Amino acid sequence: MAQEPAQLPCNTLIDYSEIIGDRVLPFVMELDLEDSVLNPEPGENQRFCYTITGVGFDSQLYADLSHLVIGICDEIPESQITNVTVFIDGQKQQVEFGQGGNVELRTTDSPDPPTGCPGLKFDFGLDKVDGEMNLCYELTVPRLVGPNTVCLFGGGVTANQLSICGPVCGQIIQTCESVGYQPSTICASVTVTPFAIAGTPIVSCCGEPTITPGENPCRGVENGRCFFTITQNICISVPVEFGASTSVGSPYVRCQEATNVDVCSTCGITF
Repeated sequence: MAQEPAQLPCNTLIDYSEIIGDRVLPFVMELDLEDSVLNPEPGENQRFCYTITGVGFDSQLYADLSHLVIGICDEIPESQITNVTVFIDGQKQQVEFGQGGNVELRTTDSPDPPTGCPGLKFDFGLDKVDGEMNLCYELTVPRLVGPNTVCLFGGGVTANQLSICGPVCGQIIQTCESVGYQPSTICASVTVTPFAIAGTPIVSCCGEPTITPGENPCRGVENGRCFFTITQNICISVPVEFGASTSVGSPYVRCQEATNVDVCSTCGITF
């Protein structure tokens, strides 16, 4: 049964095909809410599953995917990550999880070399036109869900502008709830990167064709190109959501006298 992402606002779908640069990495990535377990029951692993789909064209402008790095809370050790699976075009891949494997945890001290991104690196390629990758991993200790940067690499370029729902620092703990309030002033710098997407060209025939006898009567530059410039004024509206994640320090316990009498049902409000 599908679950809504918990805790912090984050995207369940991102589209890198709309990020235009020297080359485009035309891949759409979506959090699979059917197979993910974002809010596990006690004793159950937290599970994140994603689908990455190639939506590009067979053109030099678009690049195949070489690998990707999915952001993850940097407090999560490798020992808490388990059950990593990867399918490409429906075929299950052999996963080697760990340092030097095709799936490895890259830290802020040792990020992925081409992209400079920390997180879970999946060293699997994907076709830009119609390739599909399905990947999942589980956490033995559940975490808060929030935005994590996704870094793509292929064709010698990196795309790292978008983020998707994943585990962020601030552990989910199921216990009696106490609430603390912290007023804060939040400031965030915003970078706007304009892009231009070419539409489908429309070709119109102007007048009747001219037929000239003889061989190769064409004038002009062979395999030449025409150039023109379009200038368009734009106005960009940038919505920004502010929030905060929390981490809880070590608990301190004062033990009272143990008893075989049920004193919990009468101690106050139960949850």
